[in-house]
Amino acid sequence: MKKLVRNLSPFIVSFGILSAQTPELLLTEGQEKMKAGAFLQADSLFKKVLQLDNTYAPAMFQLTQLNLRLGNMVKAQNYIRDAVEVDREQYIETFNKMNEINTIMSDGGRAMKGGRFDEAFQLYGTVLEQFPYFAEAAYSMGLAKFREKDFGGAVYHFHKTLELNPFHEKAQAAIANVTRNIFNDGNNAYRRGDLEGALASYNRVLEMDNNFYRAYYQIGVIEAKMRNLSSAIESYMNALEIKPDFFKCWFALGLARSKGGDKAGALDAFNQAIEIDSSYVKAHASLAEIYIGLKEYTKAFEVLNTATRVDSSYSKNFLLLGIVYTELNQFEEAIENLEKSVTLNPKDAMAWFRLAHAHNELGNCEPAQKAAREATDRKKNFGGGWFELGIAEWCEGSGKKTVALNSLEKARNDRSWRKMAEYEIDKINNPHKYVE
Repeated sequence: MKKLVRNLSPFIVSFGILSAQTPELLLTEGQEKMKAGAFLQADSLFKKVLQLDNTYAPAMFQLTQLNLRLGNMVKAQNYIRDAVEVDREQYIETFNKMNEINTIMSDGGRAMKGGRFDEAFQLYGTVLEQFPYFAEAAYSMGLAKFREKDFGGAVYHFHKTLELNPFHEKAQAAIANVTRNIFNDGNNAYRRGDLEGALASYNRVLEMDNNFYRAYYQIGVIEAKMRNLSSAIESYMNALEIKPDFFKCWFALGLARSKGGDKAGALDAFNQAIEIDSSYVKAHASLAEIYIGLKEYTKAFEVLNTATRVDSSYSKNFLLLGIVYTELNQFEEAIENLEKSVTLNPKDAMAWFRLAHAHNELGNCEPAQKAAREATDRKKNFGGGWFELGIAEWCEGSGKKTVALNSLEKARNDRSWRKMAEYEIDKINNPHKYVE
């Protein structure tokens, strides 16, 4: 007898729970779930109502509305047909209207094919007025606006579709397509040098999809180019909130922070970029530049030695090693690395200038002349190249005075090099003043 009681207990409990869940309570709970967008849970609750009472028409009506949201017209019509069989007077009007909307949607489709987009939009709008939960009508309105190239109106209705049915894949794809087209318009404007036009396009993208992290990034790039560093940093941070592993954005953030004088923030950003992608040599180089500026040469060496192992074809790392060795007065090592830099990138005037300086420090006049001429050929108004050329041509008094002075005069035209050039000119013209 005890065994029988034990076996019956689960059924008694289940019956008690099932009894407590009345159709009215389940229907209310399902409606709340539907309002909250929990459509799968709502569907389950409405179906439970019908398990308890398969003649409960209000649940059939709610399932009709739910399937309209989900774009399943066949199921929606089946449920409203069942509701009419139970309570014809209550639901026949809805049944008839649902038959009408198929005709109106078909008329809208024909108008779309015929290029009558405004007419199609009006027809779909009529359907949505009658059935505010019919996601397909909202989506079709968006398509009509898209065909009219009213992208703002299109995206508005695609978002409306997703409010009704968050699972609507076509609406999601349509929003992505529109925003991608406008984003590409921004990129094209940027390539043409139309920065204002590019910014306008990128901001339109964000109005349509505020999670489009690449638009935030591009806005940051433009703001940095326009020297609006605080705005650039804000845009980069917005992009990184959405996509924290966007290493190029961390790198750009580091550059903006560095230009703004926030060296600690720049170091952090560059390290974040390297942590995400250790092969990103630009971040290594920029990190090393910060350490060089802070005169933390040991750390700069560590970063650069790692960077050259990661990518031995990136010239800037060898340039920076040459700078570090120059700062430490180790000019032979500086020359070795600077030679690698100019071999990898012969167009880099600064690397040639650094190489000329290192040779001049060791009294290697001929290679210094060659390197300095390479620098001046590539950057004719850069005083540093002309300065090193003048030093090399004078060669501590054993060279050509007139040629040296001519080069130093050209260096003097660069305000950044004027004082140093004038000092060397005076030293050549008045050597007796500098006799120790």
